[in-house]
Amino acid sequence: MNADMTKNRKKIPVPGQRIMRSVLAAFLCLLIYFLRGRNGAPFYSIIASLQCIQPYTANMLKVGRNRITGTLIGAFWGSIALFGALYLSGGQVNYDTGILWYLVLIVMIGAVMYSTVLLKVRESAYFSAVVFLSITMNHIGDVNPYLFVFNRTMDTIIGVGVAILANSVHLPRVRDRETLFVSGVDHVLFREDRKLSEFTRVQLNRFIQDGMRFSVSTKQTPATVRELTQGIGLKLPIIAMDGAVLYDMGSMTYVRTSKMTRGTAEKLNAFLLGEGLPFFVNTVNENLLVIYMRGFKPEESADESSAENAMRALYDRKKGSPYRNYIHADTDVLDDVLYFLIIDRKEHVESLFERLMRETWAGEVRGVFDTFDCREGEEILRIYPSETTRAAMLEALKEYVGAPRTVSFGIREGECDVLIPDAGGGSMVKELKKRYEPVSVKGWRNIFRF
Repeated sequence: MNADMTKNRKKIPVPGQRIMRSVLAAFLCLLIYFLRGRNGAPFYSIIASLQCIQPYTANMLKVGRNRITGTLIGAFWGSIALFGALYLSGGQVNYDTGILWYLVLIVMIGAVMYSTVLLKVRESAYFSAVVFLSITMNHIGDVNPYLFVFNRTMDTIIGVGVAILANSVHLPRVRDRETLFVSGVDHVLFREDRKLSEFTRVQLNRFIQDGMRFSVSTKQTPATVRELTQGIGLKLPIIAMDGAVLYDMGSMTYVRTSKMTRGTAEKLNAFLLGEGLPFFVNTVNENLLVIYMRGFKPEESADESSAENAMRALYDRKKGSPYRNYIHADTDVLDDVLYFLIIDRKEHVESLFERLMRETWAGEVRGVFDTFDCREGEEILRIYPSETTRAAMLEALKEYVGAPRTVSFGIREGECDVLIPDAGGGSMVKELKKRYEPVSVKGWRNIFRF
C-alpha cells in the first residue's frame, strides 16, 4: 500500500514556473491595490497579469500590448458613451438604461471594433469591446462613472506591468551558449506514442530563443524529422539518416552528405537483386532527395510477396509528403547513394542481414534495424557505408557551428554523453536544463531578464 502511494506521488507533477509566476503576479497586484488605498479593482489587474504570463517573452509583450491598447480604445469609447448619456439625461445619475440605450451600445460596439481596424490593431478588438461594455453596461449608474474609467485603465496597466516584472525575474543562472547540445529523437525527445509533450516543446523553444546551440540526431529522414518536430524552432542543421546527411531545416538544404562509393553500391545492389527482394535506394543529388524503388512498381498489386506488401504499405504512408520524391527504377541506381532500405517480416529481414554479413565485402557496410513506421511484425533494415556514422557527422556539425565541445543525449550507453532511459516526463529537457543553465551566484546579472 505504501509502495503504491509512493508510486502515485511520483506521478504528480511539480508546479511549473508559469504557475509560480502567476501566483506571484496575483500577489503583487493585490499588494499594489492596498498600497493605492484600495482604489480601483484588483480583479482587473489580476486578470490582465494572468493573461500576460506566457511561456515566451515575445508572446507576453504581444499580449500585454494588445491588452493595454484594447483598454485605452474601450475606455475612450466608453467615456464618449457616458458623456452622451449623462448629457442627454441632464446629468442625472439614475439614467434610464432602457432598450434604446442597449440598442445604442450595440451600434457602438461596431464603432469600437472598427476603430481597431483603422488604427491597425485588430488583435485588440476583443479587449476594446469588453472594456467598453464593462463601462457602459455596469457602471452607467455610478456616482462618478469616469472614476471607474480611470481605475479600469490603471488596473490594466498595473496588471500588465506586474506580469512583465514577474515574467522577468529568474534564478541566477549561468548559460552555456558555447556547447553544442545534440539530442536523439526516437525514445529521447518522444515517448512511444511519438508525441512531443507541451513541456518539452515550450522549454526547447525557450532555450533556442535564448541562444542555446541545439540540434537533433536521428536515423530518420529530414522529412520525418520535420513532421515530428513541428512546433520546435530548430535553427542549426540536424543530423539525419543515421549520420548520412547534415540538413538545414530552415533553408531546406543538405549542408553535408556521406555517400556510398559506386563500388560498394554495385555489390550491395547485386546482392539484393540476387536475393529477389525489392528495396528502396535513397539518394541526394543537387539538394534533391530522390527515393528509387527497385524491383517494385506501385501500380502492380497482384500476388505480392511479404516484402512487396510491406514496401507498398510504407510507400502509401509516405508518398504524400512534399519532401519525398519516389521514382520507379528499371535500371541499377549506383550514384549519389546514401543508403539502401529493405522492409519485410522481422524474421526475413534478420535472416537476410546474416547472409549479407557472410559476404567477403561485408566490412564495407553496416546495418541499422528499426521498427519505426512499420506494421506489427515488420522490420526495416537500412544499409549504410561503414564510414557513415552519427558520431562522424556530429564532428562535422561541431566544426560547422564552431562549437568547442558537444554534449549528446541518447538511449544507448556508450553512444551518448547523457543517457536518457525514459523519455517520459520531459526527462531529456530536464537534463538539458541542468547543463545549459545551472543555478550559480555567478549568474546574478541574469536575475532580471526582460
